[in-house]
Parts: sequence; C-alpha cells; structure tokens
Amino acid sequence: MPLIIYKFADGHTEEIEVSDEVAAAFAQLEKYEKKVERKETRRHVSLNLLMENGYDFSADDTDILDVLDKEEQEKSEWREERFRRQVLDDKKIEIFSLLTFRQADAYFRHKYLHIQKTEIARYLNVTEGAVRKLIKKAEANLQEYRLANEKEVKLLEAIFGSVL
Repeated sequence: MPLIIYKFADGHTEEIEVSDEVAAAFAQLEKYEKKVERKETRRHVSLNLLMENGYDFSADDTDILDVLDKEEQEKSEWREERFRRQVLDDKKIEIFSLLTFRQADAYFRHKYLHIQKTEIARYLNVTEGAVRKLIKKAEANLQEYRLANEKEVKLLEAIFGSVL
C-alpha cells in the first residue's frame, strides 16, 4: 500500500498508508491544486504597473461618498463641455453655410492661414481681383450675420472666444 504525506489544516503533516485508488486520487488532487496555484500567481500584477496605467487606489481614510461625488462632478463637467462643443460646432456649421465653398476657402486661407491673395488666386485658378471679391463677399456675409445675431455672437464669444 502506498504512503502519502498529508498536511492537516492545523499545519502538521503525517505519512498515511492508503489504497491505490485513494493514492491516485490524492495525486490528481495535488496536481490540480498546483495548477490552480500557478494560475493564481500568474494573475498577480504589480500595483506600480497598474498605477502607471492610470488606475488609482484610494487610501483607507478616503470617504467613498467624496470619491463618488468627485466622479459625478467630473462626469457633469465632461457632459457640459461636450454640450458646449456641440453648440459651438453647430454654430460654426451655421456660419460656414453662409459662405460658398470658394468664398470660405479664400477667406480662411487669407485670414487664418495668412496666405497672400496672389497665391490663393493661383491655387483657385482665378485672378487676384476675383479672390478680392470672394473675400469681400465673405466678409460682408459674415458681418451681416454678426449684426443680425449680435447678442448670440457676443454670448458665444464670451464662452468660446472668437467665433467670427
């Protein structure tokens, strides 16, 4: 009869004589436990690695309600910012729809990219005078919009900076 070494729950070990079937079952059980233990140790991940990847572990003295309030406030601020951006994007689309593609192209290349009118004319394959007219017409349309929506434009500029 085979002998197995059995470790009891209180920590002491003994050699016990058992039948062949029990010894085989015990060997399989030990093999399975070692496999599970190996899986468990492979799952352990360094806390430093988690913290570097942005996971935050709260201290024991941290109040969970404060943490939840902070998360809720951050979500609220994020929603507010997303709403502001959506309003601004909608407003920009509305403003851009006032201009034809060529007007918008010439106007924004000249005003924001600081490209000379002669270069814009070469790019658009038109005369410099035509570019001047496109830019003037774009400015007139934008000014007309600005006058018609003065309060709204001032509010948008106060919130987001220059819109027009």
